[in-house]
Amino acid sequence: MGVERSSPERELTRRAVVGRGLTIGIGLAAVAREGRLAAARATPVATTATPVAARPELLIDADALIEADRERAATIVALTPAEEFAAGHIPGAAHIDWPAFEVVDTSDESIARWRGEVEAVLTTLGISRESTVVTYDQGTLFAARLWWILHYLGHAEADNRVLNGGLAAWQAAGGAVVAGGAGVTPATAIAAASYHGEPRAAVLAQLAEVRASLDDPHVVFVDARTPEEYVAGHIPGAVNLNYPLNAQPEPPNAWKPVAELRSMYEGLGVTPDKMVIPYCTSGVRSAVTFLALKLIGYPNVALYTGSWQEWESVPGLPITTGDRP
Repeated sequence: MGVERSSPERELTRRAVVGRGLTIGIGLAAVAREGRLAAARATPVATTATPVAARPELLIDADALIEADRERAATIVALTPAEEFAAGHIPGAAHIDWPAFEVVDTSDESIARWRGEVEAVLTTLGISRESTVVTYDQGTLFAARLWWILHYLGHAEADNRVLNGGLAAWQAAGGAVVAGGAGVTPATAIAAASYHGEPRAAVLAQLAEVRASLDDPHVVFVDARTPEEYVAGHIPGAVNLNYPLNAQPEPPNAWKPVAELRSMYEGLGVTPDKMVIPYCTSGVRSAVTFLALKLIGYPNVALYTGSWQEWESVPGLPITTGDRP
């Protein structure tokens, strides 16, 4: 199988595939894995009779965001392609697109370098550790990617939200939309304190950990790609749940209710007593899965951001084909 690269000539193709939903270092990973497994084993087994606590506060409704925007109480970030942002966005929103935050090499050195690059971009956008950040998309659900990055960097959970339903929900609630460039000016960025994160290592899965977890009954992998991609090749033992299924199929594609999400995941054997590792092609679609699992209260979730691009590029790693784990 070929490995998707990040070269400019492939970027449009990759965006089209991901956007439609159609489509090695050891370092500290082993230590992090053991800590996570210990936490998972120590967590009381949650069943439908004793459900874990949902986390609806990770989302914000359009009406609440409109009020917060009136009070200038939040930094709003659009995670959309530049052409879509220019065609219409929330007034004053900063802009970034998901390829700018991609990392598909999960070695310690690569993650450290990526973290520095991300922090520099956040600083340029005028975001500091004290900022209340609301991220939105235009129906892709990809706002979850920036939410996960801020979560990984240790941003306060109360100050890190995703707009439920994205731009369509904002417009339906009467929010204004403007065309043109981003609302963050260089002066605003300079005034902001530099972003320095304090990573939550437990929410990032690296290649060595993933490889070591293949036969661990306490770990379950969730492949967030399409069934076609899953059948063509997946990590052994992974179950498949295409990421758009986390949201309502009708616009504005709000997230499904907690009970429905729980039923969907538990039906696949993805239960809250296990450590759950979502992956996709490059960690964007699976960030949606990560957020869905946090919304329903799963305590031990680690995103494999290297995902299939990293896994299939390493000679000798096992690959399973077909529609079974």
